[in-house]
Amino acid sequence: MRLAMERWHLPDLKQAVARCRERNGQGIVCTLTPIGEFAKDKNEVKRWASEYNAAVRAADKRKLDAAVGVKLTALGGVIDPEGALERLDAIVGEGERRGVAIELDMEGRGLVDLAMEAAYRCATAEPPLTLAVQAYLDRTVDDLSHLAVTGTRPRLVKGAYLGDADDFFEVQDRFKSVAARLIASGRPFSVGTHDPDLVAWLLHAGGASKEQVEFAFLTGLADRTKEQMAGQGWKVREYLPFGEAAGAYVERRRRYLATLRALGRMPLP
Repeated sequence: MRLAMERWHLPDLKQAVARCRERNGQGIVCTLTPIGEFAKDKNEVKRWASEYNAAVRAADKRKLDAAVGVKLTALGGVIDPEGALERLDAIVGEGERRGVAIELDMEGRGLVDLAMEAAYRCATAEPPLTLAVQAYLDRTVDDLSHLAVTGTRPRLVKGAYLGDADDFFEVQDRFKSVAARLIASGRPFSVGTHDPDLVAWLLHAGGASKEQVEFAFLTGLADRTKEQMAGQGWKVREYLPFGEAAGAYVERRRRYLATLRALGRMPLP
């Protein structure tokens, strides 16, 4: 089956399922991620909640090695925070019944407290909830200490919104510092980065192990790296965003590449 896809995303759940099955065959797990954020009204909230539940059902029905990625703003995190948490509870519950893990994305600074509250509410989830944490926020080290008691698995990323640091090399250093703490803790965690320096550091000087660390990459980046690392026995994940509402998501990816070009750098091949 030939997959119809843009560089950064797939058109619909059917295509995302096909891509996931292909990646699973290469030893790569996936996260099915309906593209939706900042719901403006109850109708949009209902739509996105339905999309997330459909992805959970598809992962179960098709026996995929896949989680489902969720954004709180798509569930009404800005217009109805408590309602968003309740909707997330329902999605996590559906995931528990079907054995499908839920991964909660981290959005702007103003949503961090809500995301942390979600982690506390989902502390007993099985499979455990994964929550992204952003290296460029000053609060991240403290947040990780709190997450440790919930059983939530962290996914360390640099951050794609406004943070407390915006210098590329300072954010790199912050990422290494947080990653070193996580490695020393012995806790399983995931990293989401396409930075060759950071991946090289994790594999060598940082002391990452195949049992503890998962490397997560986006669709459209690091395809050769994903396949090589999976072939070497590393835990590798590909995020599979899908759907039509991709404008803001694609713009963040383009800004990322533009920033790298301005620094004379390239992402992982």
